[in-house]
Amino acid sequence: MSIQLDTTRLTGAMQTSAQDVATPAETGKILSALLGGASVTVTNGGMTDLEALVARLKNESERTRLSMMLMSLVAVSQSLDESQRQRLEQGIALSEKLDELQKSLDKSCGDQAEAKAAAMLLQAKIEQLQKQIEQAVQDGKDHNKLVEEQERARAELKAKEQIVADTHGQIAETKNAISSVKGQISAIVNSIGENTLKTIANDIATLAAPEKAERPAETEKAEKKEALNDPLNAIRESLDRIERDLNEAIEANRIATV
Repeated sequence: MSIQLDTTRLTGAMQTSAQDVATPAETGKILSALLGGASVTVTNGGMTDLEALVARLKNESERTRLSMMLMSLVAVSQSLDESQRQRLEQGIALSEKLDELQKSLDKSCGDQAEAKAAAMLLQAKIEQLQKQIEQAVQDGKDHNKLVEEQERARAELKAKEQIVADTHGQIAETKNAISSVKGQISAIVNSIGENTLKTIANDIATLAAPEKAERPAETEKAEKKEALNDPLNAIRESLDRIERDLNEAIEANRIATV
């Protein structure tokens, strides 16, 4: 399935462990393929460089487990044609983009709410200071410090109001971007087939899952629900877990053999 696994976080572990899992003559070939780009592709047919690296792990049980996992990913791939695989990759990328946009929207909304709350407090402070200034004038007392404090509060209020205005535009822009990405994702889901994606999401989630004894029932239930409601995101998160699993296995092999 030409499933993309981001190797940028694996680079350090692979570089330090290469001498432990491959012969000197093979190391350069493996690392050039793995580290030459931002991702590594699990493809149909033949042994990939990632599979070759896993095959050289010295821990037999880990080697067997990870080899079976990679073989299963290829098996999932064979259920799709080339066009479907390309659209799936696009969908996974869009799912990640949607997640980033949602986080940006949440931050902008939070910043705006915080600025609005601060502005209300500052407005009340300005009004209170105005009353104190007027009373001081009536009483013939020095009110310069009150005026200075009020000016500072007004400056702060202006800054908060500017944040509210700026975030308003950011929120509108981000919402439009989210709507556009959701439309693209919907088109991809329809083109591949929602049921097909749900099946893939369940299959890959099973590969990425820990042993049932280590797996809380609530977690398993939540992941099954996500696989039904948002299969692309479920696939992406499962691939992230597989990537972390590979990283940990490679790093553990390095530690065990140093």
